Amino acid sequence: MISPLRLIVVLVLLCVGWSALVWAEQKQCVLTFAEANQLALQQNPQMLLSRAKITEAQGAVQQARGYLLPKLHASYSASGSDNGLNVLGMKLNQGQASFNDFGAGEFDPTASGGLYVEPDNLNNPGWTRNYQSKLELQIPIFNGGKVYGYLVKAKAYLNAANHGDDMACQQLTFEVLKAYEGVRTAAGFVTVAIKTVQVAKSYSELTDKLCAQGVVARNDQLRAQLNLSAVKLQHSEAQNYLAKSYAQLQVLVGFDGQQPFAVAETLEIVMPTDDFAVLREQMFQHNPGLRALQEQVAAGSADVEIARADYLPHFNLMLSEEWNNPDFQVGGHASSMVAGVLSWDVFDFGVRRGSVNQANARLNQQTANLSLMRDRLRLQLDAAWRDATLAAERVRVCELSITQAEEAERLELLRYQKGVSTMSELLMIQAQLDKARNDLVAAKYQQTMQRAGILLAIGRLTPDAINSVMSSN
Repeated sequence: MISPLRLIVVLVLLCVGWSALVWAEQKQCVLTFAEANQLALQQNPQMLLSRAKITEAQGAVQQARGYLLPKLHASYSASGSDNGLNVLGMKLNQGQASFNDFGAGEFDPTASGGLYVEPDNLNNPGWTRNYQSKLELQIPIFNGGKVYGYLVKAKAYLNAANHGDDMACQQLTFEVLKAYEGVRTAAGFVTVAIKTVQVAKSYSELTDKLCAQGVVARNDQLRAQLNLSAVKLQHSEAQNYLAKSYAQLQVLVGFDGQQPFAVAETLEIVMPTDDFAVLREQMFQHNPGLRALQEQVAAGSADVEIARADYLPHFNLMLSEEWNNPDFQVGGHASSMVAGVLSWDVFDFGVRRGSVNQANARLNQQTANLSLMRDRLRLQLDAAWRDATLAAERVRVCELSITQAEEAERLELLRYQKGVSTMSELLMIQAQLDKARNDLVAAKYQQTMQRAGILLAIGRLTPDAINSVMSSN
């Protein structure tokens, strides 16, 4: 028989073990770049705004298409009046007008002034009601191309919205890459700082030992201790920078800051092998932001044609069928009408000219924005191309510098152990090694981002263009 105390102890141990297991699972949660990019696309406000613009543009296209098609209108109206003209019209519509409604019963040709008798049935007919059911079909025939121009304009804005959404996706991918690599870079700085702290501790312990043996002076011992305190501070600063980098990535992916995750992917972007001239042509043809502006220019041209359409005549056809009844019910006496309406504004004191001038001015502004965008992208691509080439060279130089600095640090440490060097010289060599390591971390970050800038400029920065490799550090 298990005692209650032992049972409680077992339950507590099970709870603690389960909690530790859950904590370990949360601790091992790894956020890949593809997952981070997908999360950002789902909740980023800029993407939500971009999708809303697409929906709005789709609605405008649907509306413009509707204006090209006939419109059927149904109505039901009730009216009452004791006005002679209205009452006579109601009875005529109902098919119930009679000679007596004109006062025929009061006409006496033998009486003097018979033609001038004012018939009471016509002048005071009494209250009459009419209930009208009506179907009206309006068919647009020709509107100077104005309605079709609205459709062309709406389609252009829809294309611009789609290209703008593509641009927003690529720009967001760039921002996620920047934040993700920022975390990796900050983690690299922390790794370098940890190595520096370990080396500084070993220097301090070595100096204490050599000082006790009388090989080095007390001054070297104090300098080693001061160096240890300084590198510990650098380690804390690196950890603080890493925490800020994590916070930036959390905002992009929509985490609340309480969900633990780790970033353990090394990202790589292959440098495009095409010539710069080829890349520039690809940018002009495929950059989604540039194509969005081109569609806006097309919409501006359609806007000019819409304004010019007011100079042409408009012709529309209308067919209607109506039923009038003196009682509250659908149906009654039926009547039909067919009408063609031709309208043409001959003179309007410059109203149409002003509309055309405004449309042309907007078109010129959009064309100028397109030219500015082309120039800006060309400079951006040129800078990214040069910086990416320089970053690759910087990475090679930093790797060589680390190799040389490590060898110099090893030799200087041997000299110091033999008492033929000072702590200042050893720390100077170590500082050069730390700088080379940090420079390599920064150079790799710059290389990745500059290559991403090239792909962003030519419109090819997609998750498929970013290679990822899981790493253990």
